[in-house]
Amino acid sequence: MNTTLLVTFHWHSDSTGEYLIHRSSFSRCETVSLFSLDFDWKAIIMKIMTKKEKIESNLICPNCSHKISRTKNGFYCENCNSLYPILNGIPILISAIDERKRRESEYHSWISNRYRDLHKMDTYRNIYYHHDSLKPITNLKHSSKTLELGCGTGYDAAYLLSKGLTVVATDISIGQVTQAKKELSKNKFKGNAFLYVADAENIPFADKSFDAAYITAALHHLQHPRKALMEMKRCIKDDSFIVVAIEPNRYEWLVVIGFLFSIFKKTLYLFSSSAALIARKEKTEHWREPNLERTFSICELTSLIEHSGLSIIKVKAIWFTLGFVHWFTTLLSKMSKRNWYISRDAERIFILIDNFLSTLPLINLFCCNWTVWCRKKETKNLNF
Repeated sequence: MNTTLLVTFHWHSDSTGEYLIHRSSFSRCETVSLFSLDFDWKAIIMKIMTKKEKIESNLICPNCSHKISRTKNGFYCENCNSLYPILNGIPILISAIDERKRRESEYHSWISNRYRDLHKMDTYRNIYYHHDSLKPITNLKHSSKTLELGCGTGYDAAYLLSKGLTVVATDISIGQVTQAKKELSKNKFKGNAFLYVADAENIPFADKSFDAAYITAALHHLQHPRKALMEMKRCIKDDSFIVVAIEPNRYEWLVVIGFLFSIFKKTLYLFSSSAALIARKEKTEHWREPNLERTFSICELTSLIEHSGLSIIKVKAIWFTLGFVHWFTTLLSKMSKRNWYISRDAERIFILIDNFLSTLPLINLFCCNWTVWCRKKETKNLNF
């Protein structure tokens, strides 16, 4: 006579990160180490676990780097007794931050509702160059895990989700992550998006947790950009990609233009005492970033990346004519009550011009932004 024995399993991770199984049957109940079993139970369990559980299994404490576990009130670290809350479904995985980071976080939370309009995120130029910068990542296999630093309102995350990737999006601003959650909730692939409030210089994920990482138009906001790059390197698997996209060029040649523009403004105010003009000036200052943003010459940016232990695959100069278009329309939008744009057909022409200028030696040094593709170790003969 054959007898069938029903066995059920419940697992959890202890403070050392070792998986334990509570094994029960009709005759007994016991707790055993996962690694003491004859079968590859860890591989089986990883397949059974939900995507969310898999992501959370890689979380570490921002304060002491030990594993943290989910509790009723948030995430808890048994090593240093730190508790990280969950607000509106978003884990806040940040240890103490300095005044500079606090200002940065509060400012970007404040503008989160207008962020996409202020930065013209729906323009063809932004769509084109954002998507182009992410080509190494979109070529990864389906369901690859990608890490984003400085996710903003989820603009790039939405694109990668549409390509079948799993995206863990982080930002130091609770307002931006909340807005990203709202935007990504409209995405049919929203089940593959996981959002966290986190510091780019202290990423709360274990080593080699991701297949790729990227940071777009955010590295120049950081006080210690090399630390962020080294954290990204730590968090990705060997031979994985890192994309550093749309970082501002150190354009000393614009000093002359800036000087002439300051003369123009002084002349304008000298001959006009218009209250409306003064009000527009004050409104423009109202939107100014709280911290001084850095810029990078190509030598500075590549040196920074290489000294972070990364190998550069390709550097692309972007935004020549479009840089001026972007600055001018953004300035007008900040000064007025409407959003200023140019037509998509005009933008396509400017993109063709800019792509041509990027191929010219010396001329390409005068771009407005850089995009760099790099890897955790040297790789040759890569084509995208």
